[in-house]
Amino acid sequence: MKIGVIVNSPSPHQKVLLDALVSLDHVEVLIAYSFAANPQRTWGTARVTGKSVVVPWKPGPTCITQLTEWMRSAACDVWVLGSVFTALRTQALVSALGRVDKPWVFLGEPPRPRQGWRAAVRNRLLNRVINKCHGVIATGTESARRYRKLLRDDRPVTSVPYYIPLNDWLDFPLTKPLNPREPVRFVTLAQLIPRKGLDVLIAACRELPAGGWTLDIYGEGPERHRLQESVEASALPITIHRPLPFNSRTTGFHGKHCFVLPTRWDGWGMVVVEALAAGLPVISTDQAMAAHDFIDESNGRLIPANEKQSLRNAMVQLMANRDTLVQYSISARNSVRHVSAQEGAAKLVNFLQQLNATTDR
Repeated sequence: MKIGVIVNSPSPHQKVLLDALVSLDHVEVLIAYSFAANPQRTWGTARVTGKSVVVPWKPGPTCITQLTEWMRSAACDVWVLGSVFTALRTQALVSALGRVDKPWVFLGEPPRPRQGWRAAVRNRLLNRVINKCHGVIATGTESARRYRKLLRDDRPVTSVPYYIPLNDWLDFPLTKPLNPREPVRFVTLAQLIPRKGLDVLIAACRELPAGGWTLDIYGEGPERHRLQESVEASALPITIHRPLPFNSRTTGFHGKHCFVLPTRWDGWGMVVVEALAAGLPVISTDQAMAAHDFIDESNGRLIPANEKQSLRNAMVQLMANRDTLVQYSISARNSVRHVSAQEGAAKLVNFLQQLNATTDR
């Protein structure tokens, strides 16, 4: 079987899975990027190992015909479309896939809940993709649940999350018993934007018992000035650092005891997996998809988004039971040791083989 995989742009969150996919002996894989690069990201170019191509995009009245011809010449048995659904070229690819007459699935994070006219536009574009695909490969179990609800029929859905190499985090020393005067050190790495919920985190910190804790925030964004003013006005033991370079972001986890992700929305949230691998329990909202796959009572807390009191209570509970931090650290790491891109690639191929065998052309 030959699989054509079209993804948005070179991304380290997809590279590991795609590398594992192309390494399989029993399938042939074509990797195509719908965009040559993503200027909004700072991670550089993370092309998949081996050969990859860029989708031949030429805007104009014949672009769909050209995309169709390209797909037919690729002679793939099944296609995976992982390009952002709001992009014009993704919508053109959907039209071309309908002409090629091969089964295809949509791969992606669940749509972010929105309101107003933006929601109407995005929902219309998403529905066009959802209505035409033969199935969905979702990023995580919660994402899969949401897509099953969107599909409203029995088309197949599976969960294949993002993967990254975890060796650098798995090599971290686990948490040692804290001495009585040592503060519990919380940390978060996030863009300083409203979606990440850092305002809720700072508000929760205002209600923590005085002393006995610190918080380090690593990130950049338009909310920096407002968040910094809020911290200074309350004289909280919070330090807002500049963002860490992508390739050295592991340094943000050193010497910390708990990771906090107060996000209002994350279509996956790779930092959850990174923190657990580093041996840090994680307090995350239920709007981070990765949290549903990996967090339980043994390695952290899953709390409702936008609820200051729930976040405060989870942090206080951890501070009050600081003697359990060592066991939390062990459980956190053990919860992600099994994560394997090879297992994910095998699951993806098995899903596509079954789809290819059962789809009516």
